Amino acid sequence: MQAQPEHFQDEDTEYIEQAEMIAGLQRQVNELTSTNLLLKEQLARKEQFIAMIAHDLRGPLSPIINYAQLLTRYASRQSGETEGRRQRSDAIQRSTTIIISQARRLLRLVNDLQDATRLTSGQFSLVRESCNLTTLVKDAVEYMRPVAPYHTFVVHTPDEPIVGNWDGGRLQQVLGNLLDNAFKYSDEGTTITVRVWTTARQAHVSVHNQGASIPASDIALLFRPYARLSATSSRRGSGLGLHIARSIVEAHGGSLRLESHAEEGGEPKGTTFLFDLPLP
Repeated sequence: MQAQPEHFQDEDTEYIEQAEMIAGLQRQVNELTSTNLLLKEQLARKEQFIAMIAHDLRGPLSPIINYAQLLTRYASRQSGETEGRRQRSDAIQRSTTIIISQARRLLRLVNDLQDATRLTSGQFSLVRESCNLTTLVKDAVEYMRPVAPYHTFVVHTPDEPIVGNWDGGRLQQVLGNLLDNAFKYSDEGTTITVRVWTTARQAHVSVHNQGASIPASDIALLFRPYARLSATSSRRGSGLGLHIARSIVEAHGGSLRLESHAEEGGEPKGTTFLFDLPLP
């Protein structure tokens, strides 16, 4: 029997090696595909679980707020009685105001969780109506005061209303997240300054706190969901607030950003977040 020429043997060997390589690559592709499907299933289950938890948390919050408001109204009707009753009435009003503010804060966190799943699934939407940005900002600050009693809030708004076709509830969520972020990352006794103004085609809102400035190395992480900055690792939080806030502002056709300067108009160093909204 005549032996195969050497070059034919080399070609056979090369063919076998290529076939084995292709088979190995196909196995890797199959494994990666299987892993990807598993991760997608796990992500879907996680989002379903988050949505369920958010829904269950939301249920008790409305009656908590409603009954606290009833207590506040009841206490205010008792304020004209004796000095002792007046003092008790004032104490009840202060306590219920804190309950309402904290419940609204928890409600905003629940909304953040729900919106995180809506953004992932492409179900995020706005309910636009005519609303006054000046009023929204003032209300958001008043809601925050009982939660941060040792901070000073300064608000600069124009005298005239700033009206646009916006989702007022969503903008309250943005303002609440920015204010919550401002007092959480600044010391007691410091000032949080909120400014509202307009230019030719935009409305602008800035929230400044006197806490530590954010390192340049952390800025890229600011608006990522669930991201935690190295400088704030000791503070608790979901890591969703700024991500949700930016998503809401961008859905309105605006932008949310961290101001690059560390000091402005003689104010102490700190952090300033600014968002813009298009005007009609």
